[in-house]
Amino acid sequence: MIESKFLGTIDEYKMLEPKDRVLIAVSGGADSTALLHLLDACKDKLGIALHIAHLNHNIRKGEAELDVRYVQGLAQKLKVPITVETFDVPAYAKEEGLGIEAAARQIRYAFFERIAGQVGANKIAVGHNADDNVETFLMRLLRGSGIKGLCGIPPKRGKIIRPMIKIWRREIEDYVGALKLVPRRDHSNYESKYMRNRVRLKLIPQLKIYNLNIKEIILQTILLLTEDSSYLESKAEEALAAAFISSKENELKLEADKIKKWETPIQGLLLRKAIEKVKGDLLELNFRHIQDILEKLNSDEKWELHLPGGIFAAGQRKELTISREKPAAPARKTYRYSLAIPGEIELKEIGKKLRASVSNEAHISADPLVAFVDYALLGKNLVIRNRSEGDRFIPLGMKGSKKLQDFFVDEKIPAENRDSVPVVESGARVIWLAGLRLDDRAKVTKNTKRVVKLELL
Repeated sequence: MIESKFLGTIDEYKMLEPKDRVLIAVSGGADSTALLHLLDACKDKLGIALHIAHLNHNIRKGEAELDVRYVQGLAQKLKVPITVETFDVPAYAKEEGLGIEAAARQIRYAFFERIAGQVGANKIAVGHNADDNVETFLMRLLRGSGIKGLCGIPPKRGKIIRPMIKIWRREIEDYVGALKLVPRRDHSNYESKYMRNRVRLKLIPQLKIYNLNIKEIILQTILLLTEDSSYLESKAEEALAAAFISSKENELKLEADKIKKWETPIQGLLLRKAIEKVKGDLLELNFRHIQDILEKLNSDEKWELHLPGGIFAAGQRKELTISREKPAAPARKTYRYSLAIPGEIELKEIGKKLRASVSNEAHISADPLVAFVDYALLGKNLVIRNRSEGDRFIPLGMKGSKKLQDFFVDEKIPAENRDSVPVVESGARVIWLAGLRLDDRAKVTKNTKRVVKLELL
């Protein structure tokens, strides 16, 4: 029965092909011991070669040495080659500021990948079972998770395969018992300080009070969610491709308008995929981070958000950038020129010219690049510069003064363009934001006798 389910899972998820070399992660516990024996029993039928990998995490000291001997004994009995290594996980966890479980998982999978490369294995088999899947679902539900997290442990991801993901722990224990094997017991699996243990030993028994088949129901829910998730994931990939602008190492640029045209769930998945492409994982990324980006996508202002793992999301006009490095602010081109009336000056920093000419006729210009001011209100020379902190003026048609910063915001002038707006000053007073608005106090009136024409060229 167990062998049939085992082979059925391998076939359903296309985990193995003839001539595959499989690295088997064997800890010595019941799950990995069963995995090893099932793969060994089926290797001729599957046409595969096997290699065992065992890592001593240096956590359980004397017990860990007995684990090593036990696994070596299994390898010798089954005539399967083995690689054993030791790594000081507690020291690594302390150095990196990680929990023991997270550090052990990180080191363990890095070890499997490295050994697989050394022995030429193209698949890595690990012993997760149906109970592990149910426990993972409940843990993620308690912590808060989207549909992808609630899909549980994937049967297959990259080189990693989990042929026992639909087999229950009780079936595994019956199987190793029938083989007259006595697997190693990790007593830390019964310590309540670990969340998984609390879920397995306390929460699930409580849920069984309400329904004895709760584990089977949760597993079925996981499978249904996985189907729904697969559909949504394919749509998110399509949306990501449509929004793509460019990419380079540690950076991805997307078109904001093309993101916004999709339904909100697809937008969220798209953003998660984009972040994962830059970050490499989605660790510590939560619902709130994604919602913050979605809210900012509608902003006309330049914005930036800090995400976990040193990732930044930044918006500028209609472009979204996901980057590993904080977007560098463009170097500010500071300039300050004196312009005689009449006269012309080149503003080299912004590639423009400003011309002042004198006339006896007053005009009203509809061209924002041209302004007419009262000559009597000006000094002999004009100062043309870029904005300074605290600058104020009275926009034409208004009564009270306004900060240039507030004016730019009201007019929806992008932050990166504001230093390119020449400020024309006379007598320490702003008289014109070239190309945008005249100061009300400098306007031509019926009493004006001479007019100065200002042109931004």
